[in-house]
Amino acid sequence: MAGEIVILCAAGLGVGVIIGTAGVGGVLLVPILVTALGFPVRTAVADALWSYLWSGLVAIALYWRRGSIPARPALWLCLASLPGAYLGARTLGVVPPAVVQGLIAAVLLLGGIHSLRPQPAARRTRELGPGTLAPVGGLVGFASALLGAGGAFLLVPLLVTLGEPVLLAVGLGQAIQVPVAALASVTNFQAGRIDLVAGSVLAAALSVGVAVGTPLAHSLSQQGLKRLVAVAMLVAGVVMAARVWGAATSA
Repeated sequence: MAGEIVILCAAGLGVGVIIGTAGVGGVLLVPILVTALGFPVRTAVADALWSYLWSGLVAIALYWRRGSIPARPALWLCLASLPGAYLGARTLGVVPPAVVQGLIAAVLLLGGIHSLRPQPAARRTRELGPGTLAPVGGLVGFASALLGAGGAFLLVPLLVTLGEPVLLAVGLGQAIQVPVAALASVTNFQAGRIDLVAGSVLAAALSVGVAVGTPLAHSLSQQGLKRLVAVAMLVAGVVMAARVWGAATSA
């Protein structure tokens, strides 16, 4: 148990720093729980979402204080994410664990490749409206609750593609994870998927990491960090895909 707590703290701290700095690190947490600690996939997803709820509140406070979360887009995204998060959490109980692992592996690999590609400069000429934010929020809520990936991983590249500045996109990613995690955690708790001890240890470690990473996001160039995160995502995706392939071929 002590060894497990050490791994949880190290994983939470490291992933929290990446989340606080670049917003995309949450997708690494479920593969770490599954591969390093042997958590069942559904428990890993549920614990990750539970931890995002509390660390997300820390992130929102820190980003809001620095003016990096625009209020109106954040409200639209958060409201739109709720039905998606509910459907995603319900779907988690139906989809076979191997399929969830395969989806996570695909998301990791595609996300890593996307992060390594040169990103276009932000070209925003006006604030995004509800007609764009609502479907984006719903999609992010569903995928995040199903995969335990953290909303920022999907939201940040989508918003940057739509012309949002990177820092504001990361700030909105911090905001959307809280309603997604809260609603999904209610469903997961009712289904008995959450390990409250492990999830709470992760939440504390993630919060510390986010507190360390947030000042870096506002002071450093994120290009080098994005490349490191991309490589980590590709490695985790290959490991997860290998596990899925091994389980399929041995069945």
